[in-house]
Amino acid sequence: MFRLDRWDRRGAGAILRIIEPEDGRPRRILFDNGDPDNPGIGLDSSNPRDRKELIRRAEDAREETEVLSERVKNTKTHQRANGEWVNHSAPYGLKVVLVDVEDEDGDLLVERKLALDDAPAREGEGAPSKADVAFKVTYALPVQKNSGRAISRIMNSADIPSPAGGEWAHATVRDMVRNPAYAGWQTTGRQDGRSRRVLFRDEAGKKVSVMHGPALLTDEQQAEAIAALQGAEGAGVSAGGTGVHDTRARHLLTGLLVCGGCGGPMSFSGKGYRCWKPSAGKHCPAPASVAQHLADFFVHQRWEARLAGSEPDDPLVYAVAERWAARVQPVATEESRAALEALTAAERALSRVWADRKAGLYDGPSESFFAPALKEATDDVVAAKKRVGDTTARRGVDVSFLLDPAVCEGAWEAADNQLKRTLLRLAIDSVTVTKARARGVRFDGWTQTRFLWADGEED
Repeated sequence: MFRLDRWDRRGAGAILRIIEPEDGRPRRILFDNGDPDNPGIGLDSSNPRDRKELIRRAEDAREETEVLSERVKNTKTHQRANGEWVNHSAPYGLKVVLVDVEDEDGDLLVERKLALDDAPAREGEGAPSKADVAFKVTYALPVQKNSGRAISRIMNSADIPSPAGGEWAHATVRDMVRNPAYAGWQTTGRQDGRSRRVLFRDEAGKKVSVMHGPALLTDEQQAEAIAALQGAEGAGVSAGGTGVHDTRARHLLTGLLVCGGCGGPMSFSGKGYRCWKPSAGKHCPAPASVAQHLADFFVHQRWEARLAGSEPDDPLVYAVAERWAARVQPVATEESRAALEALTAAERALSRVWADRKAGLYDGPSESFFAPALKEATDDVVAAKKRVGDTTARRGVDVSFLLDPAVCEGAWEAADNQLKRTLLRLAIDSVTVTKARARGVRFDGWTQTRFLWADGEED
């Protein structure tokens, strides 16, 4: 095998798993040195003198990979913060353009930006541009209460190829509607196991523009389209607004109850909630079940009692307020979260300056650099604290109506089923239900349930 570092860059562990496997049957690894004049000179794992060299080279390869990965990551982060489009291709309806930019020293740089794509969306005369189609998909059709599937059907019936060149799918539509790039903002790519693009923010917590020229949508248009698409898909609205079918969860505790026997979800079946496994032909050691009216009543009573017994400064109330703010003020909540992250980064930078001073890095000739560095770091902390204060004030929401039993009960009675589901989930993460001790025994919530609350407490 040629070149150890090209074969595996996971370090010595990858070598040892082969030459000293768990099954006790070692394998032999041969590495050619790539020298055509001396083809027999290389590394052989069966040679004791080569074993240490194999391990050393594997660790060198791993270290080289980590350093390279860190450099690439830092470079891409700098480019994103500078407003450059670093991905290979642009989102559908946009195109990558090269823009000449002059830096502080007067040198000419070339940056990759995004611009509206005026290429035709399909062959033939009178074809709309890709930018026009993208606008239709990401704004015009969603605000007309079309679901993702309905928009896909409209695009397919118009013989317009999807971004991949085939037929449109509702997942493609959802990704496009939620992509911050269409509003002109930088993204971090697909991360954290999520399929959607994530909005990029610089060290100060600010959004970064990536457009050369106007964006396809404004922030307000994108927020309107996202809300409209969520509503349309929640209500199952079809193309043209006909054939409405509500596909949202209709039962109060669906998705909230957990079977104590297997840890899986409990779905609604018949007249109550049951562990899903037996009906699917799977085994559960102790499948739980409970009548709907008994479970709904008990969980509601526990929810109301826990909130009524909470003080305004309880961790649960803070968690409820945070979740309620995310529902009624999603933009302000995101801004507040970004402001807190920026404050943490600024405080960390200030701590580094003082740590460097304590370590003697600013002694001697370097002392003149300490005051400017300290001022810059301090100013960043002050600015970040002000931004946190501004966004927190703007994001402030009132959840006192949930802490007053009489007012809370009135709000509950006035709410529809979907709002009731939301209200419960402000305070409750899950409710684990265990199987009754015998068939026919009436449900006893106090002995058969375990609540996981939003503040992390479990009872």
